[in-house]
Amino acid sequence: MKKRLVIASMLCAAACFAQNADSAAPAVAEPAGALLKSISFDTTAGFQQWPDDSQIELDDEVFKEGKASIVFTPDNNFVAYFYQKLIPGHEYTITCWVKMESDLIKRCGISVSFAKQGGGNSSAGRVHFPFADLAPADNEWHQCKVTFKAPEEAVRGQVMLAMHRANTTVFIDDFKMYDMSAKSVAANTTVTQGKVLKSMKFTNTVGLMSDPKGKIVLGKAEENDGRACLVFTPNNDKDCLAYTVYYYQKITPGKYVFEFDYQAPSDPIARACLLAQFGGPGKKLGQLGTFTRKVSDFGVCDGSWQHAVIPVTVPEGTANARIMFAFFRTNVQIKIADFKIIQAEK
Repeated sequence: MKKRLVIASMLCAAACFAQNADSAAPAVAEPAGALLKSISFDTTAGFQQWPDDSQIELDDEVFKEGKASIVFTPDNNFVAYFYQKLIPGHEYTITCWVKMESDLIKRCGISVSFAKQGGGNSSAGRVHFPFADLAPADNEWHQCKVTFKAPEEAVRGQVMLAMHRANTTVFIDDFKMYDMSAKSVAANTTVTQGKVLKSMKFTNTVGLMSDPKGKIVLGKAEENDGRACLVFTPNNDKDCLAYTVYYYQKITPGKYVFEFDYQAPSDPIARACLLAQFGGPGKKLGQLGTFTRKVSDFGVCDGSWQHAVIPVTVPEGTANARIMFAFFRTNVQIKIADFKIIQAEK
């Protein structure tokens, strides 16, 4: 049985040079870049459609990965798209699986419309990769791969499955976008000299609590560039709802540094933050002060692993604190690894 769902939106176009996918069905090795976007098409989460009155059709009988694919037909065709923050000059790779019943017109494919700061779609150029050049029309699954470079003025891209006016039935699944130029910091990085008050590697959930309860998700080191980590995923993924993780820490007044590695594909909403509430004898948590730092202020959010060094002054009278990764309702995936509290040397 096929599922049909509707969501609203608008349009645009674009993209650079392409690499043909191997015509064989087996998947090629996953690109070595930082993963920015992953759409399974099990649900309509992660993308929008144009025209506004078109129907998004997900097929739960024909798919390559997961539970469903997105399907475009001559009777129901549209543009599925999302916006992605870009870094000028960076190289990006997009991969997906495609299955076509017959030859597809050249106007249908993967498009990227580049926007400059303050400009509209295509104000910094565009690129287009026809599916007809990427895979044979033999009604079999083929993995496609395209690579492009963001123009020097491009700060945003409208990434599209430009399938409006498709002339044949096309199934698409397991769409991913990578930043091939993003550079991760080395694992186990420590910058601050001093006494380590707390160190958490996140290989287990001992000592951690969550809100909502029972929602802590851990990422394996071998899947995260050598780092076991906490994983926070937007609420549109029913298998891994966004949540807040916290723990209680004994701590005295003074100057400290919170150090940890983090990964986010782009700046999360402002409410996603690291938060510390301070309390002491006769004072509830928060009564002596609260420290907050937005994820977007940690540093670069480009899909690579980065290292955050955050100075924190613990107020007088403090004896304990609640340390929180307050990421409930985050709109992008966030990962946290190798968290340390270091009492800075005087």
